[in-house]
Amino acid sequence: MRVLKNNVVPILISFLIVGLVFTVLFMIKGFLLQLIGAVLIIVAAVFCIFCGLYLFGYIVLGVIGIVAPIIGLLLIIGIFMWIF
Repeated sequence: MRVLKNNVVPILISFLIVGLVFTVLFMIKGFLLQLIGAVLIIVAAVFCIFCGLYLFGYIVLGVIGIVAPIIGLLLIIGIFMWIF
């Protein structure tokens, strides 16, 4: 038997590498969008406090303070589930 000229293994490896690169890029994009969203919510809360809407600003900051640790815990659990 002779060796095939068109070996499929290098093509599969290149597809795997390209897929891995796209996966990392989309993960970074998602992280940056979450970071921008969090910053915008905090800026909106501070803006409300400075403009005189004290109650609304403090409610937003309180909700952020309560929900942020829960979301962080879920993200950590998701990262461990993704790795293992």
